[in-house]
Amino acid sequence: MFAGVGGGATFAALIVLPAMGLPVTLVALLISVEPLIDMGRTALNVSGSMTAGTLTSQWLKQTDKTILDSEEDAELAHR
Repeated sequence: MFAGVGGGATFAALIVLPAMGLPVTLVALLISVEPLIDMGRTALNVSGSMTAGTLTSQWLKQTDKTILDSEEDAELAHR
């Protein structure tokens, strides 16, 4: 329902909290913590997407090993 919307969980909480019998004032707490949770969620999503893409490429035997093993940009990883 709110996928891809920045802060969508906050708006979803406005709907869900009263349905669970909880006070809407808990949204204030959620708003203060949401940016930290969002950063972790984003890092996890990016990491998962890269892992899934790499594994799928290897599984389908479509990985170009010459690029993967290239030393061309290796120094960028060590900065």
